[in-house]
This record gives sequence, structure tokens and C-alpha cells, in this order.
Amino acid sequence: MGRGEEMALLAREVIASYEARVSSVEQIVESTHEMLGTFRSQREEMRAQLKEALARAASLRRRDFDAMMEGVLAHQREREEAVRGTMKHYLHEQRTLAATLREALARGEAQRVGGLKELLEEITARREEREREVKTLLAEFQGEQEELTRALQGLLSNGGPVRVKEFKATLRAIQSRCCAGRVNGGRDDGNPVRLLPGEGVRPL
Repeated sequence: MGRGEEMALLAREVIASYEARVSSVEQIVESTHEMLGTFRSQREEMRAQLKEALARAASLRRRDFDAMMEGVLAHQREREEAVRGTMKHYLHEQRTLAATLREALARGEAQRVGGLKELLEEITARREEREREVKTLLAEFQGEQEELTRALQGLLSNGGPVRVKEFKATLRAIQSRCCAGRVNGGRDDGNPVRLLPGEGVRPL
């Protein structure tokens, strides 16, 4: 088997690996959407409980409660959109990378040994970089949601009426941590790629 044929075989193996990875990424995206829905439901349930608890104690009007919570909720909505956007792009990019290699093989460009080797190395590097970004974003988002849940549950489980002073202090702490830990999770600047004859990966 010649060197060109070996590289073509390697490319086919990489394509098969990417197709399996795309299926795995699709499952991750679906699980992420379910996770977002679960966190949103938990957040809304605790928000409603706090709102009623403070209103019953005649310590905070409902509309004032809504206004105070809006800063936290706006940040959570922003983070959810960032996660959705990143996961959508991640899935699209994995599909594009697999299609890039398939098209190269169909045109016979896989026989260009040097170019294919460089392409495979660049695609692998990009995939690993994007995987790290996605894992970091999901871990940060999940950590934020768990911290918010603990903070709100702490107010509801103190065994007595919820005090406005404690509620305000909790909101300030949450907002402070949100601002300190804010990341550009929704960035969508990773470009799809294509293979040009004799060249490696280029942004579209």
C-alpha cells in the first residue's frame, strides 16, 4: 500500500470517528436542552415560593420582588442563550468537519499526502480546542445554577419567615458572583471550515 493510499485510509477512519462523534454531540446537545429546562423550572418554582413568602409576611410587594429579581433572571436568560448558541455551533462545526473530509476523499484530494496530514492535524487541534471550550462553559453554567439554587433554597428552608434584609443580601451576593464569573460563553466566532485543493483548513 502506497503512502497516499495509507493517508486515504487514515482519512476514512477519521471520517468514521467524526460521524460517531457527531452522533455523540447530538446526544449532548439534547441533554443540555433538557438540563436548561430543568434548571429553569427549578428556578421559577423557587422564585414563586419566595415571592409568596415575602408577600404573606407583608414585607415586600410582589412588583418590588419582581423588579429586584430581574437582574438575576436577566443574567440567567443571557447565560442560557449563550449555552444554546455554543452547543448549536459546536454541533454544526462537527458536522462540517466530517463533510470536509468526505468531500476531500470524493475529489481524490486525500492522495495529496502532505496536505491531508496537515488538514487532519489542524482539524484535530480545532476539535480538541472546541471540546475544551464547551466543557468549560457547561461546567461554569451548571455551577452557577447550583449555586443559585442553594442560595434560594437557603432562604426558604431557614424555618421562619423570609426577611427582606436576608433576601436583598442574598441577591447582592448572587449578582456579585455572576459578574465576577461572567464569561463570553455564547461566542460563536469559530468558523466552519472547508478544504481547498492543496491547502489545509480555511475559515469560510
